[in-house]
Amino acid sequence: MIELPEAVTIARQLGETLGGVAIEDVAIAEERPRFMFVNEDLGAYRRCLVGHHIVESRARGKWILSRLDTGTTLLLGEMFGRILFVPPGGEMPKKAHAILTFAGGGRLVVTIQAWGGVQVLDAEELDAHPWIGLDSVSPLGDTFTADRLDRLLDHRGDWSRKPIKAFLVHEGNVRGIGNGYLQDILFRAKLSPKRKVPTLTRDDRERLHLAIVTTMTEAIAANGRDTERDLHGTPGSYVPRLDRRAAGTPCPDCGASIEKISYLGGSCYLCPVCQPAP
Repeated sequence: MIELPEAVTIARQLGETLGGVAIEDVAIAEERPRFMFVNEDLGAYRRCLVGHHIVESRARGKWILSRLDTGTTLLLGEMFGRILFVPPGGEMPKKAHAILTFAGGGRLVVTIQAWGGVQVLDAEELDAHPWIGLDSVSPLGDTFTADRLDRLLDHRGDWSRKPIKAFLVHEGNVRGIGNGYLQDILFRAKLSPKRKVPTLTRDDRERLHLAIVTTMTEAIAANGRDTERDLHGTPGSYVPRLDRRAAGTPCPDCGASIEKISYLGGSCYLCPVCQPAP
């Protein structure tokens, strides 16, 4: 799944590879996954994209926003799937749900495996988007301080009473964290995913803040996880400490066997000693 480090990497590569290059054609597949989010008016893709070019691309959480010379935005992300640049003459993937053809013959290909968004939105629509318009904070930059996280943990309504896993993966709190990076964040912070937010001590919160910043910074520098691929099909070089490959192996800190549990709709990997259950 694309999370913040992958979105940052792909956004940067989109600018480097396709910035300023005219879009010559666009196709949205008629047969699409049920949870592929597209414009209700499919004609908007041709009107807003063909003959225009990307001015800049940036990441916002798990989303990639590519602003066009028309002022509209091509929004990609929150997806299980692939965003791939196929150079002229390159081999196309077997499945493609959206294809943008650029001058010179290069193609931007989006393949959705479960859910994901491919939309073209104007400024008003972007502000009203159910995820993009959220008042959340990026874990990157100077504004994400330990005090800011502390305030978020205490003042997010119902989320402030939920388990820390639920709090962190909700895009409306801290942007860009999904189940992939959650495992390493909680392991570094020595917290169980089942810990309720109100039970977190000041020390817990400071460790959590440091774990988020460290994990995201390292993963962005490595162009994302080694289980995900960038715009050119190259895997990232961030190797998670805890993922499905770690189940049953010794904890890198204490040697206890890493456990796999099912919790809140997904798998979690944890050390039962370093991250004791509440």
